[in-house]
Amino acid sequence: MGLFNKHSRTETSPTIATLIAKGCHASGQIKVEGDIQIDGFIEGRIDVQGTLVVSESGRIKGEVFSNKLVINGMVEGECTASNIEVLSKGRLNGKVACHELCIEPGGKFIGENSEMAPSEVTSIKEKVTESKESKLTKAVKKQA
Repeated sequence: MGLFNKHSRTETSPTIATLIAKGCHASGQIKVEGDIQIDGFIEGRIDVQGTLVVSESGRIKGEVFSNKLVINGMVEGECTASNIEVLSKGRLNGKVACHELCIEPGGKFIGENSEMAPSEVTSIKEKVTESKESKLTKAVKKQA
C-alpha cells in the first residue's frame, strides 16, 4: 500500500500523541483532544483533554489545563489538572490546582498548591467575576 494510496488510513485517532519537537517554539493557544508531549518551548495557554508530558528538554510558560500533567522539564505559570507528577528532573513554578500532586526525589515545586477539582476552580472564578460585577452595579446605583 503506497503512502498516497486512496485506501490508506488518513484519519487520525485522538489517542495518537501530538509532539512539539525539540527546537520548536510556539506561542498562543493550543487545544488537544488526546495526549501531547512537549520537547520544545510553548508560551501561552495549553488545553489538553488527555495527558500532557513535558520532557526534559521541554519548557512551558503560561496556563496549563489537562487531565494529567507529567513534568520532567520546566513549567512556569498556572496549572489545573486532575493529576500532576513532577519527575526527578522536573521543575514546576507557579500556582497549581489539582486533585493529586506527586513530586519525585530531585523534582522541584515552587509556588502555591490548592487541592481542588478543575470544575471547582472554574466555579470559583465565576463567583469572583460575579462578585466584582455586583460591586460595580452597587457603586453605579449609589452614584445615581
